[in-house]
Amino acid sequence: MKRKMNAQAKLAHFTARKQHGDSIRIAEATGYSESHVSNVLAGRRSIPQDMANQMYNISRNRVKNSKLAIA
Repeated sequence: MKRKMNAQAKLAHFTARKQHGDSIRIAEATGYSESHVSNVLAGRRSIPQDMANQMYNISRNRVKNSKLAIA
């Protein structure tokens, strides 16, 4: 049976893969302000479902930052 990821799991997935400028892309796509998006990412606000979905969609095909080789 296929299960949906909850908003916290989507946030954890995004946090492991986020890149510079992603918060701006999320804000533009969802209609929330950049400050609200940064508050959500910092854990000061709860995660709206539409924002969680957008975070997951942005980072879905990315490699984790911990797997990237830093030269």
